[in-house]
Amino acid sequence: MILSENIISVVHFMAFPGRQNTDSMLRGEPDERYLMNSLKIIADDPYFKGIEVTRIKDPALRKKAIDFLSKTGMTIFFGAQPVQLLNEEKYDPADISSINELERKNAVDRLKRALEEAYQFGAVSFAFISGRDQGPDVRETAKLALIRSIVELAEYSRSLAKEFKREPIRLVLEMFDRINDPRGRFANQLIGPTFEAIEVARRIRDEYEIPEFGLLYDLSHMYLLRNYYIRKKKVDIKIGEDENVQEIKNVVVEEEIEEPEAPVVLQYLMPYLVHVHIGNCVLDPNDPRYGDSHASFAYPGGAMKVRDVANFVKALHEMGYKGPIGFEIRPYDREGSVPVLQHAKAFFDDARTWQDVIYGIGGFKFATREYFPEWAFYRLTDIRINHPEIAIEELKNRKKRKKLTDDGYLVLLAADHPARRVTSVVDDPIAMGDRLEYLGRVVRVLASGFVDGVMATPDIIEELAIINHLFKEAGKKGFLDGKLVIGSMNRSGLSGTYYEMEDDLTSYTPEDIKKMNLDGGKLLFRLDTGRYSRFSIRTMRYCAEAMRRMNDYGLPVFLEPLPVTREREDQPYRV
Repeated sequence: MILSENIISVVHFMAFPGRQNTDSMLRGEPDERYLMNSLKIIADDPYFKGIEVTRIKDPALRKKAIDFLSKTGMTIFFGAQPVQLLNEEKYDPADISSINELERKNAVDRLKRALEEAYQFGAVSFAFISGRDQGPDVRETAKLALIRSIVELAEYSRSLAKEFKREPIRLVLEMFDRINDPRGRFANQLIGPTFEAIEVARRIRDEYEIPEFGLLYDLSHMYLLRNYYIRKKKVDIKIGEDENVQEIKNVVVEEEIEEPEAPVVLQYLMPYLVHVHIGNCVLDPNDPRYGDSHASFAYPGGAMKVRDVANFVKALHEMGYKGPIGFEIRPYDREGSVPVLQHAKAFFDDARTWQDVIYGIGGFKFATREYFPEWAFYRLTDIRINHPEIAIEELKNRKKRKKLTDDGYLVLLAADHPARRVTSVVDDPIAMGDRLEYLGRVVRVLASGFVDGVMATPDIIEELAIINHLFKEAGKKGFLDGKLVIGSMNRSGLSGTYYEMEDDLTSYTPEDIKKMNLDGGKLLFRLDTGRYSRFSIRTMRYCAEAMRRMNDYGLPVFLEPLPVTREREDQPYRV
């Protein structure tokens, strides 16, 4: 299972907020029995290798929790976010980014006290937030205050590390929304959108040389974070009235675009991303849990569905993320902490076993032989020679769609070009002639949940069926079930030949498509209205006859009509 080497942790103070789901744990005032029982529940669950704790005000109870956790072997992370958000001292909500120097120092001192507790716990990281956004007019000044505060925290942390004879704890800034809600249902923090967080992180890492600093990204904040950019476009405008109207064309106007974040931002965060949270939010203003509520994934009004989590997990996998993944969810009303956690585990595991997530690449550059190794290619060849019936059985037994499309749209991969002597890619004239590379890339695309199927010739489709068999043999999900498999029919119009426009049915016939349990057929018709139009007319007749036979079988057929031209006979046709 992907991300199996990452430490999966629980944000303890959210999953177990206190008796009857009060916030006593967040306040640092938990009942002893409740605290110790909840720690034991997490420690006894082999799914979790880490735990995220916060302050415990009672020194004796804190020591008891520390002693217990020290014997579990769990990785401990400390979160100071509740200390800052509850703000019992009534400091400036801007916290460590306050432009009031006295308020800023008070907030830093508060975090220093929490940092001392983190070292007592033996935590490997210390998470905190930036403080409330003070508005665009002072935002840049506030960022400077934030950076100064983090530098001071780092200096203090290094002094504590010497005292505890260990490496400095990792300092982690959690990114929150910047939504100013009068009812306090959002955090409205300075940091904030991804690209602003990156700039802060870059300065702290590079200019102030604090390598132990990093960022925490929470899935539940993804739809709450907004990025703004200016888009320019050309418009035509009219000035004046009646007979005096003057039209001015191609006037450049600017408009501000606001967009919620998406998993792609993780790629930009990669150099600084050291921790992620898996959580849920509610986007319906009429819902009682509206906002950054970290509701259970079972909550009907939750914004995060399995597909959203799968996209997030896929992005982490593709960027090679190795850091901790914390479950930050909380029970409400009569919900129990354990059922909420159990559902979160099932939800997360469901997301990371989606077909396109499992078969996703492990880096940004696709390495075919890592995804489809040579031993698999040799196994394919062996089956092709000794057990060719497997391909036919796979095709006949695969699960087909009930209908071609649910929404009227289809994305199909065309993998029939080599059969027509088209093998070049950019400056490599035979790139598609490398069978292992070609098949590996076709399988990778088909494994995507955003691709509906493939159009290909018999050789490709049969080999895909064998590879599908190998996947299932290895205990993985097949990639052909529920996909459209369309047989390419006319491939005799070999590229560069005299008779290229005469494209007869040399691949699948309608009878073959019916026999092999395919979902339909594909025909290519290129029209040359010049010297070789006679060949195009013959192809038109071949296509018409094939379509009639496909109709007789009740099978759909895709016709690709392309008008083509070429300036000289020694040049290729252009559409």
